[in-house]
Amino acid sequence: MEPVRKILIILSTAEREKAMAGLMYAQNTHDNHWFDDVRVVLFGPFERLLAEDKEIRDLGAEVFKVTAHPMACNTFAEDPAVSNAIKSLGCEIDQVGGIISECIRNGYVPLVF
Repeated sequence: MEPVRKILIILSTAEREKAMAGLMYAQNTHDNHWFDDVRVVLFGPFERLLAEDKEIRDLGAEVFKVTAHPMACNTFAEDPAVSNAIKSLGCEIDQVGGIISECIRNGYVPLVF
């Protein structure tokens, strides 16, 4: 079996502790070069948490600077406060279902928080 080289971190939880764990893992994968490629997708309740929680937003800002093309789900970012917070961190907003599927087809291993 080929070793895992690419990881797709999907942040979907509204639980603060899980969200922090996911963000810290994403940061550590980059800092420690654990994978060749790390992508992050924001999905569902995590998007609202990001908009409402300053510590989550600050850590997210650091993570999103170092990951390739961070994306957020447009369905959950319909609230202007949520979409503005996401965009201010450099994340694009799009339909992520197809992006997630394409990443998996291209060898990314999904890890969901």
